[in-house]
Amino acid sequence: MKKVYLAGQPNQYESDWKEVFKKIPDFDFYDWEFDSDQTSPETFFPDDLKAVYSSDILVANPGVAPSEATWIEIGVFYKKHIANPGDICKNIIIIWKEDRSPKWSMDFVRKVGIVVGSVGEAINELKKLI
Repeated sequence: MKKVYLAGQPNQYESDWKEVFKKIPDFDFYDWEFDSDQTSPETFFPDDLKAVYSSDILVANPGVAPSEATWIEIGVFYKKHIANPGDICKNIIIIWKEDRSPKWSMDFVRKVGIVVGSVGEAINELKKLI
């Protein structure tokens, strides 16, 4: 069973987006909101990065708000799963909403992994990785 790290905005800000993923069979999902101790950075930072590092797939939904932790998680996962800098990681799926800014950064983000516009598209890409 492949491990999937769900990175990005909390459910409350993104219409429970992670709950839809957790219903997909044949994957073991890690949701930082529930699977790590979120009381302080001393607990959640190492817990979450260990989970990122041990995951086979990362699905990220940075939403439209600043998402510094999400980009750190993507970077850690990317580094572990590529052979050469500049390679595209097919096990990273990033949900990039149309109204997310800045637009110029899309060229950079597309070099990291698979970029989709919605949760539904991300689910379709994830199912291809079974």
